[in-house]
Amino acid sequence: MDSGKSPTSAHSSVHSPGYSSIVGASSRSVKRPRPVKSCLECRKRKLKCDRAAPCSQCQKAQRACRYASEGERVSPSDGSDAEAPDRPSKRNCALTTGRDSSRHDSHYATILEEHAARLDRLENQMLPRDPSVEESGSARSQRPAASSLTIRGLTVKGGLRTRFFGQSSTRVLVNLFDEAKEFMFTRNKSSDIREMFLNIQKIHKALQEEHRKVAAPLTVFVDSVTPIQKRMADVLPSRSVCDTLLSVYVTASETIYRVLHIPTFTQQYNRYWDGSPQPDSFLPQLLSVMCVGYRFLAAGKGQFHDRDGIHIPTASSLVRTWLDTLRGKQLVEFSTLQAEVLQLMAQRMINPQNQESWTHLGLIVRMAMTMGLHRDPSEFSHKISPFWGEQRRRLWYAIVELDVHLSMQCNLPCCIREGDFTCLPPRNLDDDDIYPELEELPPSKPIEQNTDSRIQVFAANTLAMRFKVVELINRTDSLHDYQQVLDIGSELERVFEDVRYIAPPFHSSELKEMRRAWVTRVVLDMHCRRPLLALYRPFALSSPDAPQQIMTGYLRSSMILLSYLDEYDPTSPDYQHVWHMHQLVLKQDILQAAFSICYYMKQANNNGAVSPRLAGAGPEIKAETVEESCALASESSVILSPRRLKNAVQKVLDTMLKRIREIDTDLRDIVSLTVVFNTCQGGTPEEKREAIKRGVQAILDAGLQSIHTNQENISSMPVGRKSRFLHILPSTCC
Repeated sequence: MDSGKSPTSAHSSVHSPGYSSIVGASSRSVKRPRPVKSCLECRKRKLKCDRAAPCSQCQKAQRACRYASEGERVSPSDGSDAEAPDRPSKRNCALTTGRDSSRHDSHYATILEEHAARLDRLENQMLPRDPSVEESGSARSQRPAASSLTIRGLTVKGGLRTRFFGQSSTRVLVNLFDEAKEFMFTRNKSSDIREMFLNIQKIHKALQEEHRKVAAPLTVFVDSVTPIQKRMADVLPSRSVCDTLLSVYVTASETIYRVLHIPTFTQQYNRYWDGSPQPDSFLPQLLSVMCVGYRFLAAGKGQFHDRDGIHIPTASSLVRTWLDTLRGKQLVEFSTLQAEVLQLMAQRMINPQNQESWTHLGLIVRMAMTMGLHRDPSEFSHKISPFWGEQRRRLWYAIVELDVHLSMQCNLPCCIREGDFTCLPPRNLDDDDIYPELEELPPSKPIEQNTDSRIQVFAANTLAMRFKVVELINRTDSLHDYQQVLDIGSELERVFEDVRYIAPPFHSSELKEMRRAWVTRVVLDMHCRRPLLALYRPFALSSPDAPQQIMTGYLRSSMILLSYLDEYDPTSPDYQHVWHMHQLVLKQDILQAAFSICYYMKQANNNGAVSPRLAGAGPEIKAETVEESCALASESSVILSPRRLKNAVQKVLDTMLKRIREIDTDLRDIVSLTVVFNTCQGGTPEEKREAIKRGVQAILDAGLQSIHTNQENISSMPVGRKSRFLHILPSTCC
């Protein structure tokens, strides 16, 4: 980093040398004119052109692709296509050209046109508009039509109790399917289907009651007057079990969320079992680590207290009690902040409610800021040791990652925004490379080299893009065109290429190495795939004029997210463990992808046979309706073929039925997806009704098996008047 660069600007740039060499975040000035090879549109937008006719970039954006004719003068300041990733930004190009007037006189016109266009856009946004002009259709820019029914929702009970739901909620996604909603809302169901819904409602209530009992802490520990440290020690399992759970936690969680320095924590762990006294914060941290590890171990719901496990609700409650008793200087200790973050992760293992976690995370963010973690350690006059400075960076970026993820899931603003902090990203180093007595940090290793912090370092350098996504999806109503959405989407798509480069498919006889390589690739891809889906979703699922790039890109990303496990060997001894972690971490993402695929299936079926204009057409043909766009997207490649789409959703339903007893599985989601899926496959009304009936019966059978009862017993159970079952099935509550 240049010595003259401010901390704020330093944060916005890429700090890892290895990462810079891959994604080309650094820029350099063009030294000499180069021959024109790219199309004019790619040169204008600073995109990498494949020099086809038409090129792929123009095909995606539905633009006319034109190359400079022989003898036509083109500005030489844009540089060569071979250096596309290293080109300076548009603004820097303009400024550099303006300085050298003797060489680039011909470029003045381009600069003036660019500034004029910017001024027009600024006036268009800031000055009041003439309603008559807008109604006549002559306005220069219009807001993309994204229906509020597919962006947000609000439940109101009693006029005072309300809850906000964002675009990723099942309640909002169901609004896309009028036929399915009508079927679920109508009170005129046939007696057989009505009885099945009533029985599913009873099963839902029984499972909810079981989950409430299992998730309740044990009062013998929580209400005891025994000192809190003694109670926390009493709920720990045996040493051998703790060894296993600690190993699982390190492998599964200390990847993008770096909270602990593993060698230091391991030393404390060994000394604790040897009988040596440890800091008061150690047991709370260890209990939270055990909770997360036990939930990742595929040990059922991970809620039962026995010799081989830990009772997660009790352990989490004791940790919360300890944290609530801290006062004064204890609240600004680094170990206390670590315990807060770990306790949040443990609590999400019991009650994965994103909005509650988002609220709690706001307190953690402000706690971290009062400790100065949002500023880089090098800025303070009181010198912070290199080791603790790096630990502060790791923990700060773990908190920021949680903030971005939960904000996207809740469709709510981030507590932290770009520019609110100057803390530099951590270095790509192994935990063994740093220790408390270290006098100077070693240089960061190349990003293609695997280390303990590699995933976090890579993700930290994509934060700027993901911050923009969270900002855009929270002001969708104010957008006046698709350009911002397309630009950020293109940036994220390029990150996927970097992921494939630095973490290619890996095959080894070593089971541990195979799993580590797979986890690295999936976690890196997932944390950029999620924001891309959140960015595209409001337009891909509701805007009739959304560009084909959004329609196809959204469907492709949904299918890729559902295909992560396809590359993992199902005969591997640890396949079930990996499968469990996959379902646990991506549960909500998988559900959203399944609903989205159903939407594409419905629109493609509504379009019937592909129109002659689209039949055999390439991607450069622009669809005029949302039905044609979905049909074109679903036929653009093998992975997006209608048969693959149908099989993908059916696989999701089968998996949800297998996990029907899981603490984070909701029968309402399964019923909603079943009805939606079977109404989107086409056919006559009678065929759809029979398909729904078979799907609901499968849910009923799985539910009866999960509560160990039969059809006769469940039918005799009473139904409460104020049932909390499907909000979208009010007819089952009467």
